Amino acid sequence: MTLKHTCTSRPLSLVNPNLSGLWSTVHLGQENDICTILRGAAAVLFIIYPWMMGFSAPIFIFTLFCYGYTTTALLGLTILIYPYIVRVQPWLWWQQFIIGVCGYFEGGMSVSFEHEIDFDDPILFCVHPHGLFCFGSTFSAMSGRVLTDQAFTASKPKLLSRLAACALVDAKVLSTPIFKHIIIGWVGGAGSFRCASKKSMIKLLKDKILSLYLMPGGFNELALLKKDCDGVCIKNRKGFIKYALQYGCNVLPAYTFGECSTYNTLLNEQSKVKTWLSNHRIPCVLPYGPFSWCLSILPYRKNVGVHTIYGNLKKFPEIRHPTTEDVETYHKWYVDELVRIFNDNKWRFGITRELVIM
Repeated sequence: MTLKHTCTSRPLSLVNPNLSGLWSTVHLGQENDICTILRGAAAVLFIIYPWMMGFSAPIFIFTLFCYGYTTTALLGLTILIYPYIVRVQPWLWWQQFIIGVCGYFEGGMSVSFEHEIDFDDPILFCVHPHGLFCFGSTFSAMSGRVLTDQAFTASKPKLLSRLAACALVDAKVLSTPIFKHIIIGWVGGAGSFRCASKKSMIKLLKDKILSLYLMPGGFNELALLKKDCDGVCIKNRKGFIKYALQYGCNVLPAYTFGECSTYNTLLNEQSKVKTWLSNHRIPCVLPYGPFSWCLSILPYRKNVGVHTIYGNLKKFPEIRHPTTEDVETYHKWYVDELVRIFNDNKWRFGITRELVIM
């Protein structure tokens, strides 16, 4: 895997980005040979199918019991409950395999920092947009776990350890069978994923030990999914700002260019029903990629690259009881910074459209 910044012979795009002038960058998966693509496709499927199969596995095992396949059903049940009884340890080979997802996309995947920042203290990485499978934040976290300092164009102490942060995810995802073993266990271990509930988040921010990945837009932002349409759901997302103020957190916003180009969806129009489902943490999308049947869940790869750019880090003051005005002030900074990251960097990918703020 090689590092590439600019190529003036072709127009700028997600496949041919200009990442020059950024403080530190790692860009992988640009080989586009058949082996890299197939390995990347396999990694994508092993991220997606455990999550999808996990919800249906208990029903499948129950059906086996009903039809008399007791031995097979007991074997399947043992596999399912194993990670709930035994703490599954991270597996380096599996981590290296999963980061190969970057090779699936024609433009690879990258993580960049606009400016040199201090990694001494824990950071709240806030990444947009959510997308279907959070490819941007996933690659950021895997970069911290698998890569070395030399992979980045510039590095500082603790950069990798901060990137290998704890991801805040929905409780349903956290406890999904199969996914809990293959992704949560083998990829990062039990400590690398935590519940995104209010109680859990407050405890983690209060402890000030772990860096955290947060997708502030949540399922409402996922519901905005529409191919090649950059949109974020942040106007009324202020709870995390209040918590960050209460515990004096370091907040680092990021935007992932190309996340919205990975899938299309049949339900791409907004409605009251869709909003209601999203508010109750029920994903309301019917995604599809360029293929058919069992491979329809594979994302688009042609003319697609996934590139996350982190903006300015802001140290929030510690205000135990922030007023509405305090929250509004720092929320405005956050939204303005997110828009600035998008507007200042979209040229790097040949993007001319505006960011939609919901």
